[in-house]
Amino acid sequence: MPTFRTLMKQLASLDTAEHNTARDALLRMDEDAMDLLVAEYDAGMPDKLAVSLLNIIGEIGGYEALNLLGDVYYSHDTRSAVKAAARLALLRNADTLDPQQVAKLRQDATEN
Repeated sequence: MPTFRTLMKQLASLDTAEHNTARDALLRMDEDAMDLLVAEYDAGMPDKLAVSLLNIIGEIGGYEALNLLGDVYYSHDTRSAVKAAARLALLRNADTLDPQQVAKLRQDATEN
């Protein structure tokens, strides 16, 4: 299996097949990769890669994922494409969120 660093380089690739291969490998790592994924997001990256990473984090789910996604979504400094990805990832985990929060996320989606 490729290293995490190799997978992140592949995820950033313009080659769709390479990107998808890395995405699938990271998803298979499941919550074992969460600390690394969160640290990678926190280190900063271009919006396109951040969106991909948040989608993966949202698909994996769990406590750490929801914390990061909430922090990203509710931050005033988050860029719009990244914020939209965080909102969609949170909604993907709607069954673990407060119903009022889910309603607000859905309302925000229609307003933006």
